[in-house]
Amino acid sequence: MKTGKLQIWVPELIAREGGIQSYSIEMVEAAAEVLGPGRATVLSKSDDPKALRERFGGKVKTYATGSVPTALRTPAFALLLVAVALLEKPSLVLSTHANFSPVAAWLQKWKGIPAVVSAHGVEVWDLAPGRIRQALRQVRKILPVSEHTRRRMEKEIGLPADKFTVIPDTYDTEEFRTGPVPMGLRKRLGLDGKKVIYTLARLDPRERYKGIDEVISVLPWLIREIPDLVYVIGGKGPDRTRLEEKARFLDLADRVIFAGFIPEAEKADYYQLADLFVMPGWGEGFGIVYLESAACGVPVLGSTLDASAEVICAAGIGEAVNSKNPEELKAAMVRMLKKPMKGPFEGLAVFSRKEFRIRVARMLQGFGLR
Repeated sequence: MKTGKLQIWVPELIAREGGIQSYSIEMVEAAAEVLGPGRATVLSKSDDPKALRERFGGKVKTYATGSVPTALRTPAFALLLVAVALLEKPSLVLSTHANFSPVAAWLQKWKGIPAVVSAHGVEVWDLAPGRIRQALRQVRKILPVSEHTRRRMEKEIGLPADKFTVIPDTYDTEEFRTGPVPMGLRKRLGLDGKKVIYTLARLDPRERYKGIDEVISVLPWLIREIPDLVYVIGGKGPDRTRLEEKARFLDLADRVIFAGFIPEAEKADYYQLADLFVMPGWGEGFGIVYLESAACGVPVLGSTLDASAEVICAAGIGEAVNSKNPEELKAAMVRMLKKPMKGPFEGLAVFSRKEFRIRVARMLQGFGLR
């Protein structure tokens, strides 16, 4: 017997790309599949209402405040959350970002609507005392995407273990898969006869924890060991100019290729042209890009300082090192390039869409949604 309705609150689904956005899309798709048509409502802060309706029309009901002026959007979205919750009286509110948790906690306290909040990484680490921290104490459940984030929140906020249900990220299993090396793309980028390491990340000063600086810094030494090595960096953002200047200063202008924004349709091709995907940072709460790369048959190098080590170990898709230790970083990259791991990686099944839907269904059933 079908019972209950679900509301999913998201920062955006299609207005911007990123890990939280990918997770939110997968959550909406999973809920729609588990519950069936008409039983889930999505409320988005930054999406255009018409575009959102066209993207998910028929699967879920949608509301959005992306057409509201930026200065007014936050209060407008908060009012929308309350109004639609009072109108629909859902069995559960699921917020995919901690920023909306104060509204969720208020509805839970005063209207008896249970609330759960997803937790990804930096947005819930080192939280200062305030409304969000207090709200996370009050909501019914927190859904971290990794054990790393769960442990940090348990320690930093003082939350009990039974407050958490870990639901790891997943990836598009249809889009990312092994395939032939895209020779046309290699030629276009001037990579014929080259060994290629690759990073895909937003080039934002606030996200320097991705480890791109650390890779560029050891590249001169790596080139002495592997003379045909080239570093391709995919992604756009305001930090690109600084990184380009750093590459020029190290006399690496012809060895570091900034590919810019990578369209969704070309992402798999960029992974497949690489010999090794590298993102050895210290701030990843999960890192869907590691799964995408491995699904394309390319091993990955992550970090022991964040959740990437957990992901890499669970799926058996590469190695993790202390990215703050240049000697460790250099040794691992040389080792992985000279003796590469071979895909496909069967361990990726633990992060498949099927497993994600099973975890989501189990969580929803715990709140009476079937």
